Amino acid sequence: MADLVVQDLGELVNDLNALVSAFEGANHLQNTDKGHWGQGNANSSMGDFADNWKIHRGKMVEAMKKFAKTVEEVNEAWAKADQQLRDSLEGNGQ
Repeated sequence: MADLVVQDLGELVNDLNALVSAFEGANHLQNTDKGHWGQGNANSSMGDFADNWKIHRGKMVEAMKKFAKTVEEVNEAWAKADQQLRDSLEGNGQ
């Protein structure tokens, strides 16, 4: 049976928060190449892509925030349960 690894939960929360920041910080880059694609239909298509990406990026950011919050809650609950178990084994939980 695999060992349970929980040390990485805090790091996962930090990584998710860094991703959220990167995605939110990318707002200023959206559609910066507008008008540089040559033909009008290429410019229109790239503009449509940028608009769609903005919508989907927003959904991804919200999902990552929710996941980060859940992982953080799991990490905190695990730490609390671990401390309670430690205290009970050491006789401090009485």
